[in-house]
Order: sequence, then C-alpha cells, then structure tokens
Amino acid sequence: MSLIIRREEEKDHRAVEELTREAFWNVYHPGATEHLIVHQLRNKKHVIKDLNLVAEADGQLVGHILYVASEITADGIRLPSLTFGPFSISPEHRGRGCGQALLEHSLALAKNSGAVLVAITGFPDYYSRFGFVKGKEVGVRYQADPEADHFLVKLFRPEALDDRDWWFTDPPGYEVNEAELQVFDQTFSAKEKLVLPGQLGE
Repeated sequence: MSLIIRREEEKDHRAVEELTREAFWNVYHPGATEHLIVHQLRNKKHVIKDLNLVAEADGQLVGHILYVASEITADGIRLPSLTFGPFSISPEHRGRGCGQALLEHSLALAKNSGAVLVAITGFPDYYSRFGFVKGKEVGVRYQADPEADHFLVKLFRPEALDDRDWWFTDPPGYEVNEAELQVFDQTFSAKEKLVLPGQLGE
C-alpha cells in the first residue's frame, strides 16, 4: 500500500466530509455530527492550514485530520496550544496503519508550531501510544469536565507549564446546531441512525 499525506485542497472538501460521516456514523450517538464540524471549521481563522491534512492510499482518500489553534490559561497567563479533530479513517482502512501514519506525521509538524501542547478528548488506551497523558495528571484541566479521564494532552514544552494550574477550553467551531445538521445531512446519501451499545449515554 502506497500512502501519501498532504494538505487538504478545495477539491477534497466533499470527499473529506463523506469520509468523516462514514467514519463517525453511529459511533458516539445515532447518526453523526463530525462532517458538519469539518464543514464549519474550514473557514475559521484558527484552523491551521498546514495541519489540515489528508491521507491517500493508492490514490484513494482514506484519512483526514484537522488542527485548530487554542490556548491554555492560568492566573491571567495565556499560552498557545492546539487541538485536533475530527480525525477520520475510512472504516475499510482501519487497522492498516493509515491512522497511525497520519497522526504521527501531523504531530511531528505540530511540534514545530510554537504550541506548548496538543489537547484532545479521546480514548487514553489509544492515544497513550503517541505520547498523550491525562491532562489532570500534568496540571492541565478541561473546563467542561475538570476530572475527565478522556481529556488528554501531549506536551511539547513541559517547562512552560511552570507548575501552575492550567485550564483548557474548547475553541469555537465545534458546536452543532441540530436544524443545520438536518439540512446539511440531506445533501448526503440516506443512512440509518441506530442506537448501539457503547454509544455515549448508552
């Protein structure tokens, strides 16, 4: 398998949205919202264009990751951070190393961005292999859920934390309006929304 990682281009937009929808459909809740989030974020100033990346395997689009500028705050001090997501791999290409390659490549680029850290919400068991730790264990807490085990950070400049208590707040663009989602979803092929074990709240 030949894998190419490059910046997303305008010609990729719809294919990336369809990939994202497939990757997240019925995973966290019936249906998906992530394809609308990608659509919304693209035009935001805090999206890092050099870190809006796609992966192609043998000429086929198989993955996408999007980084957004954010910040952590403590005692009136603000430091630059990043967050990423949605991070999508097509269902038929999971387990073949595409996601690992895309994530490792993007994190290597992110390290040179000037950010102190990358903060995400995700599964600790998966992301720990890429150097992520629970934020609360290194003095960075998630404003939405200070004790969350799923709030994770990868530190690029740990000395910058200076033993303070830092807070991370989600940057704008991740909110979803249900009415807008319904209209947007109608431009895609119909898919059945299912309530499945393991979804949030189930």
